[in-house]
Amino acid sequence: MGGFNYENNKKNPRIYKNSEELTLCSVFVKEFKISLHPILCHLNDGSLHQRLMQLFLKIKALDKDSVPGSRNVGQGLKTLKGQQLLREFVFTPKAGIRQHFGNPRIDALDFSLEWARFNPAAAKFPKGATHFELFYCLLVYDAATNTFVTYEAPILRRSKEDRSERLVQTLEGGPTKEEGLQYIPVLGLRFMEVLGEEEYANFGKDAVGIEVLGVYMS
Repeated sequence: MGGFNYENNKKNPRIYKNSEELTLCSVFVKEFKISLHPILCHLNDGSLHQRLMQLFLKIKALDKDSVPGSRNVGQGLKTLKGQQLLREFVFTPKAGIRQHFGNPRIDALDFSLEWARFNPAAAKFPKGATHFELFYCLLVYDAATNTFVTYEAPILRRSKEDRSERLVQTLEGGPTKEEGLQYIPVLGLRFMEVLGEEEYANFGKDAVGIEVLGVYMS
């Protein structure tokens, strides 16, 4: 009979090792999405999970240090190519963030962000949107346990009428750098319509943006 046979696959070293690595990658994607929940909860994209699996399988394949069957995303992210793949991954094709506001400076010690000139009017507001919220999260990944810890900055809200300003976003709880950990700063953007005290989410494809700013090693 056809179909998946676990015992037979265990007897085939290549298939078994690939299966083990796929499991490790699946757990990574699950934990990654959970850690990004403060931003991802505003995004309605049924294709994202599969696209993330494809991305992290590519990054996993860059692991040249682990033995077959144990190759993992964490090791792949230690390579410059792996970091580039994650940094350039397009979460939301219709809603860029840095293309509107420019690249913030990232503090090497506490991972705070700074824009010397942050201009809310530079954002491409979707039809009907009057305001946006800017999210900043830092994902701290521990490869030894395949888990993340998320630090968040207070959510920033601005309208299209607000003027340019120097803007600093500081993470609450201040992460402490530890050897062996990986630090992934992520920006999120959500547009909305505000009428008096009422708020209405704008769920168009260009209404939510997510971007990874880089991968930093301790």
